[in-house]
Amino acid sequence: MPVATIPSLPFTAEEVMNAPDKDKAQLKDIHALLDKLFVRNRNQHRRNHWFKSLWQFRKEMRLLVQEMEHKKKKWAAEQIALRLKYWDDKCIHQWYLHFTQLVAVGPFAVLGLALMASVARVCRITGITAVYEEMASEDVKGVLTAVDEGLLAEEYGGMMDVDEPEWDEGEPVEREG
Repeated sequence: MPVATIPSLPFTAEEVMNAPDKDKAQLKDIHALLDKLFVRNRNQHRRNHWFKSLWQFRKEMRLLVQEMEHKKKKWAAEQIALRLKYWDDKCIHQWYLHFTQLVAVGPFAVLGLALMASVARVCRITGITAVYEEMASEDVKGVLTAVDEGLLAEEYGGMMDVDEPEWDEGEPVEREG
């Protein structure tokens, strides 16, 4: 059974470099939050898979914030584009999986939700989410066009025309009491 692969997506640093100051401040706040969570949980959870993802997420956020503030904008834009491609290829899905599993562990559900929300916010600000939404939008348009043209009716139409037996109302049963 072939494993589904996620296509490599074209990322540019334009989203991050031209982000409003509010979004840049949010990235810095997320990095500060990750630092605090890292320090607080380091001793207890350092061997867990999710903690290794937190460590990597924190490190990558630090590098992203440093690159955003770099004086050489052209170099910074190239580095950010490479970083976003690396995140999409290797990191985001792993982070999301590990933090989702953390949500399933009762005592750490709030921590897991905070980390998942942080990943989601970073993806929105950096434009990773927008690329996936655009891909999904194109897929949905293709399916809707196929439905409008009747192409799917030939393939799936037989499933809808199955004669259903009459509904069985059942019979009242009297119980002896």
